[in-house]
Amino acid sequence: MRRQSLIRRLLPWIIAAVLIAALVVFVGIPLYTQKEDTNEYPPVVSYYEGDNKELTMENDRLLFSMDPATTQFTVTEKESGRVWRSNPEDASKDPIALSLNKDTLYSTMIVTYTTSGGEVSMNNYTYSMKNQSYSLVPQEDGSIRVDYSIGQIERTYLLPIAITKERFASFTENMSKSTKKKVSSNYSLVEPEKLDKRDNKAELIENYPSVTEQALYILQPGTSAANKGKIEGYFAEAGYTQEDYEMDMQLVANQADSSGPVFNVSVIYRLEGNDLVVEIPYSEIRYRSDYPITYISPLPMFGAANADAEGYMMIPEGGGAIIRYNNGKLSQNPYYANLYGWDYGVERKEVVSETENAFPVFGATMDDGAFICIMEGASSYAGVNADIAGRYNSYNFVYAKYNVLHAAQYNVSNKTAKLVYIYEKEIPQDSICQRYRFVDSTDYTVLANAYGDYLRETIPEIAAAKSSEETPVHVELIGAINKKLIKLGIPVDSVVATTTFDQAKQILTELDDSGIKNLNIRMTGWCNGGVRQKVLTGVHVLGELGGTGAMDSLIKAAEEKDVTLAFDGITCFAYNSGLFDGFLAFRDAARYPTREQIHLYDYSIVTYQKRDNSGDTANNYYLVRPSYAKKCADNLISFLEKRGSAAIAFRDIGNLLSADYYPKDLVTREQVKQQDIEIMQQASVAGMKVIIKEGNDYAVPYADLITDMNLTGQAYAIIDERIPFYQIALHGAKDFTGEAVNLSGDYQTRLLECAEYGAGLNFTFMAENTRVLQETEYSCYTASGYDYWRNQVIPMITRYQQEMKGLNSLRIAGHERLEEEVTLTTYEDGTKVYVNYGSTEYTEGGRTIPARDYLVERGNGK
Repeated sequence: MRRQSLIRRLLPWIIAAVLIAALVVFVGIPLYTQKEDTNEYPPVVSYYEGDNKELTMENDRLLFSMDPATTQFTVTEKESGRVWRSNPEDASKDPIALSLNKDTLYSTMIVTYTTSGGEVSMNNYTYSMKNQSYSLVPQEDGSIRVDYSIGQIERTYLLPIAITKERFASFTENMSKSTKKKVSSNYSLVEPEKLDKRDNKAELIENYPSVTEQALYILQPGTSAANKGKIEGYFAEAGYTQEDYEMDMQLVANQADSSGPVFNVSVIYRLEGNDLVVEIPYSEIRYRSDYPITYISPLPMFGAANADAEGYMMIPEGGGAIIRYNNGKLSQNPYYANLYGWDYGVERKEVVSETENAFPVFGATMDDGAFICIMEGASSYAGVNADIAGRYNSYNFVYAKYNVLHAAQYNVSNKTAKLVYIYEKEIPQDSICQRYRFVDSTDYTVLANAYGDYLRETIPEIAAAKSSEETPVHVELIGAINKKLIKLGIPVDSVVATTTFDQAKQILTELDDSGIKNLNIRMTGWCNGGVRQKVLTGVHVLGELGGTGAMDSLIKAAEEKDVTLAFDGITCFAYNSGLFDGFLAFRDAARYPTREQIHLYDYSIVTYQKRDNSGDTANNYYLVRPSYAKKCADNLISFLEKRGSAAIAFRDIGNLLSADYYPKDLVTREQVKQQDIEIMQQASVAGMKVIIKEGNDYAVPYADLITDMNLTGQAYAIIDERIPFYQIALHGAKDFTGEAVNLSGDYQTRLLECAEYGAGLNFTFMAENTRVLQETEYSCYTASGYDYWRNQVIPMITRYQQEMKGLNSLRIAGHERLEEEVTLTTYEDGTKVYVNYGSTEYTEGGRTIPARDYLVERGNGK
């Protein structure tokens, strides 16, 4: 009985211990309060020891010249004579920049590290060039490598800090009389018998203990770096060696602390045709574990334009945008946006707007030329910065900023407000690479086509691709939504059909019979619970839509009418999914660097904070681990292949890109990027066309249609003009559309944007009356009622396809703004498309473009 009583008392403790062990092993709760030290290779400090002879690289088009005393450089275009500088030529005369900002003007790199106090940035002019703490290593292929040691480094000079009187005499007797005098003027002789007369006696004894027993010559504290360099040379000529230095340093008790932040970063420069290629291998980065490096910004001042310059910077916002030099918008924020959008593997506390660049290019003009910078390699770690002159300095500049180690804050205890940083396990083994292509024009159409040429030169899938002759039309049909219905007096989360498979077949048939060509239908919310789809561990066709039989009938009807029918799926999120759906959050959810599960929520448009919807399973969801997402994608591809589907539509792949920072199985953004490419290739091998949304550049080569392109981007006030840079580059190679015309608050403007950008048309419909959306989270579909739109949409599409006939397969040769609200897009065959956004008609050269309309003028003048 006593034994049973003891077991009953211990049983709760045994269960608790087992649960804690399970949490530690399977969930990975961080039981530490600081980052793990994973930096196996601490930084080293090296110094330039060359002869200051200029280093050059040259080919038939470019001349690269580097000053070894600073590593600043110029690139000269031989044909035009234009000179591009890594740093402004007259930076020293900047009347605005304060000391630190002025040093940034001289820098070729900025590194950022994180401490408990927040982020700290260090430019490599202040923390490397001034001390010449770098080495220059010419490579066998002719490229130049610079190995920087960046940090709070005091250069070690090979000269005695303290030296006995006898040894000092033994070296100075080998010097000339004048040299001996120069050296001696920088040292103080301190003798034991005269210590009492010195005010700093205690300090001298503490720093040089043997001074109580023997006379020492001690280097004066205020000796400048320039003098130290000269003295080092004098002692070297007198035979002073490393062994002598080490012997004399034994006389020094309190040596300078060198444990501050120091970083090793290598930069490789090479010329390839008309391009300057700049590479930073992450594998070569070294840092001290107390100062984890979080960002690198290479060449922040390359091509910077002064306050008198005329021209612009091109940024990858939407389809592209221009910030004109010195536009005076200093009351607006500088520009910054993440490439490929937010990484959901990094937690954020609030969301004001979603920043997202779909293509990795920025650029700037100078006089009658320009450069575009194409971010190659690990582009997914990048964001783009741009600002105008007058805020921090007198220059307009644009550059990329790359994430290195990702960090997250973790609350160590509910009993304290203390937060500590937890970091990514290790630096990714990737390289960032920037290709500066120099163009003999300031016309952004020429720059965009230069990027288009680059894509066709470097990506076989783009080189071999050809857009459809007919302008594409994409129609998304909303199959089913989730809605709480009252059943027996109890609110029950239910699936409500909004477009059944039979209704979808009727819509498809009507659109096809009306003469619409190149029609693409996307069926969304057709399986696993509707639009907010449960995980695809299995694919379950919704009976509410008619089941598999009705689905097969729809597939057959689309095939007979030569309409591309795609079924939509999402693989990276787990909505309303649990054990019975094959999803266990502790096992299948991705994790932040803190090892916490990535549990996502919607954000309030009023407070910008997370919405408190913890009890609403439809609106809080998880980011799943990449391996789990891959299994879901495999299941979707396999299911649709068996059913004979002609196409597959990915809702996430191609526009969302998130890492998993779980230390035991870390998957970087670059690895997820590669996985997404392989999934698209797998779908193609299975015989299906691939449809994606928005069109991140890495996904475009493997997609047959890109829908929902954000043509104009976010409304950043610092931007002066929107341009179709990305669309010009892709036109003639890939079919693409803008966002849904009918879901826009101003559908006519969206239609006109498609005409200006050469995009296909996109619509979202549902067969049921949109009243069904009341008391749901699907207000975004309020304008999707097909019955309301059918009589407007069909004439709109047929006119657009007839007017734009044949242009979809051509490249765009020109784009200009004739007036503030009138644009002209010119195709390679001479056809001109005029777009008038204004409320009055526009007349030019005998032609009239009606208000709020477009006009196509064929190249033959007809």
